[in-house]
Amino acid sequence: MSNIKKIVGINLCIMLAYMVLINITSVGQERQLAVLVFSAFAVGVHVAISVLVAIIFFIQKNPQAQAFLLSAGLVLLIGFSACLGSTAL
Repeated sequence: MSNIKKIVGINLCIMLAYMVLINITSVGQERQLAVLVFSAFAVGVHVAISVLVAIIFFIQKNPQAQAFLLSAGLVLLIGFSACLGSTAL
């Protein structure tokens, strides 16, 4: 169980890092649109990579596959919520 927490925690910290980086580096008149687009793209890529890793681990019968699948779901849920929430501010 602690392995699952570690994988999910690392993935959420990675998401936090690139969301902060996107918010800091976005400037200009269309800042909110840039944050929305780049955040959605980054979250989508992160989820795709997590699902791909989970599929590979399922094929190899690695027990960490469930952790990456759970992580992909949480990143998807939290990431797109943060993406939309950052544009509302």
